[in-house]
Amino acid sequence: MKLFLFCAATLTSLTLNGLAQAPVGPGAVKLGKVLPAVVKTPEFQITGAQNKRYKLGEWLEVEVEFETKLEDIDELTFKYTMLVEKKILDGEVTYVNIPKGREHYSVMYVAPRSLEKLAGGKAITASAIENVWVEVSHNGLVLDKVSLRPTAIPNAQHISSLVLNKNETPFAPLYFDRYEAIKKSR
Repeated sequence: MKLFLFCAATLTSLTLNGLAQAPVGPGAVKLGKVLPAVVKTPEFQITGAQNKRYKLGEWLEVEVEFETKLEDIDELTFKYTMLVEKKILDGEVTYVNIPKGREHYSVMYVAPRSLEKLAGGKAITASAIENVWVEVSHNGLVLDKVSLRPTAIPNAQHISSLVLNKNETPFAPLYFDRYEAIKKSR
């Protein structure tokens, strides 16, 4: 009887260890190209409220594609650093429940008014986006890094409040199935 219990316990232990997820570490996530773009504010048709006149703004959108190599990753944090009009902007977003596979996307935005201020009232163009660096991490461990151009981040003051995740913009309800779920802030 003791032999049977010992064998059952050993088999259960081996089965549970086999089901445990591999640890998330370097090589678990591979970042692709950084794709910055200047995009217009999305327009929505509303009913039952007064239509107000407005001018469509231009947003800076920065997207990066990534691939995951593990079956399921509980969360990934993407840190974006952007050099726009000689100013460094940074922000981060954390996604949850990322399955294994290709064609995952992360995206961040800079609002029209912020861009106007950075550009001194001029319209923003693609040439104003000097560089973008993206770093992905899991529980503080950096898994991969990529940049638009292969240069180091300059040593300058960072402005953190201008880079917004998708849920903080009018793009929130759009392309919902393209992007991973964003972790709610507390």
